[in-house]
Amino acid sequence: MNKFIRTALLILLLAFATHAAAQQGLQIATVFQKYGKQKGVTMVELSKEVLDAYQMNLYKSLVFKDAGDALPTILRCLEADKKKAKKVKEVVSGGQIQSGYYQLPQLKEDVNRFILFKTGKKGSATLIYIEGELDADDLVTMLFMKKE
Repeated sequence: MNKFIRTALLILLLAFATHAAAQQGLQIATVFQKYGKQKGVTMVELSKEVLDAYQMNLYKSLVFKDAGDALPTILRCLEADKKKAKKVKEVVSGGQIQSGYYQLPQLKEDVNRFILFKTGKKGSATLIYIEGELDADDLVTMLFMKKE
């Protein structure tokens, strides 16, 4: 195997290892694995350039047009991951989470982790996982800043 191919394989293995470590120990990782490629679900992962602009290492989201079948799994995973969170903010209606913000403990210094969840109209739902240097204030600013 020539040197170029070995180097390329090493880079791919390192990239895979980085993504495998993402969401380490979180139940929502199973939601991304199970539903990430299903019809009616849009999965987004941001490019390095966009991630760098927002002080993120990783951004993954799932948008469900109709979360009906997936919702029990999502809510069960959120309940499990919420137990590990150091900050939780939820809007609950009829005993069910309508939206949630979960700040998780850091896995390493300067890498903050967040889970965001929201249900929408007609059974839609969005699940987001973010990790990076941005802190809670940065995240709130980013989510609520006006687009020009």
